Amino acid sequence: MKIPNWLERALADPSLTDLCLNGVSSAYADRGEGLRLVEGSDSGAWTEDELKQWVLSLLSSAGKTWDAKMPFVDAALPSGFRLHAAFPPMSSQGLLASLRRLARPDPDCSGSGLERRWSSSPGLQLLREAVLAGDSILISGSTGSGKTTLASDLLGLVPPHERILALEDTPELRPAHPHFVNLVSRPPNADGFGEVTLRSLLKQALRMRPDRIVLGECRGAEVLELLQCLNTGHRGSLATLHANSPRDALRRVELLCLLAAQGSIPLGAIRELLALGIHWLVQVERVGSERRITEISRIEGREGDTILLRPMVQPLAHGIPKGAAANLVSQARRAAGEERVLPALLGAGQPERLSAAGGSLGRPL
Repeated sequence: MKIPNWLERALADPSLTDLCLNGVSSAYADRGEGLRLVEGSDSGAWTEDELKQWVLSLLSSAGKTWDAKMPFVDAALPSGFRLHAAFPPMSSQGLLASLRRLARPDPDCSGSGLERRWSSSPGLQLLREAVLAGDSILISGSTGSGKTTLASDLLGLVPPHERILALEDTPELRPAHPHFVNLVSRPPNADGFGEVTLRSLLKQALRMRPDRIVLGECRGAEVLELLQCLNTGHRGSLATLHANSPRDALRRVELLCLLAAQGSIPLGAIRELLALGIHWLVQVERVGSERRITEISRIEGREGDTILLRPMVQPLAHGIPKGAAANLVSQARRAAGEERVLPALLGAGQPERLSAAGGSLGRPL
């Protein structure tokens, strides 16, 4: 069907990462500098019915349907976009459609996508070696920070003879790997039947001879099942999670596991599963038009009820590496006659402790 010229131009723009349509009143596009009003989108070039028909045609191309009893729909489109649609009356502005361009896979499986997209990020060699060694990695970050893109790029490094099985709510992972397959969850129908959860998919995945299990996003009871798998011989897994830092990511995984266990598993046992099952925590952030790896931490095991985290890559503080800033602090304190410096200020790879007391983090003196 015919769409407005401004929309056609926006979708054809290779720099476009996100496009948000607020009914027929306006549209905002992100080309690496945040959301900006799309010129011409507020001119009333099409009607609400035309917008709805266009969205329904996109859903149809992805094999999805819409029902008035389920006003929210997610779909991965053949064009390389992920679509989320919210239909009235849930949205008072009319139909809200949000499109995000998914990262294109590296066609030659050489890992060039990792180098091209993350060249300004430190620690790439650490992650490359971790993937090849079969370590399990948890990638955290905010919405749109590049978690799924980094996951796809890292999966492209997996040796081609290994079988990768991904579990997702919406098929977003697109690694350049010859033996990548995925299973997609399904919401219940309008009558409340037919739901297939990620937890159910994980149980089926274990019967499909996977070398590596990938969880598209940790958000529910499936996290506990995954941790149990990681502690029964399934190495090299990868998952993404919404969190502000590696420490927050661990806290959130703990909370999800406690909710899934419903009191049947103590916190100490969950921390044991975490310490043994996950090896690396990676934080990604969006900085201007770039997505960067800002923190990499390695889990060094447990000490009592404490998970030990060793920072391997730390974020910059006002443009100065934390280690360099800490040296300045140390020199100033020595000059003042104060020899004892907290390792929390040093940023020199000292293990951090995730304390069981209230889930707070402490660091040894």
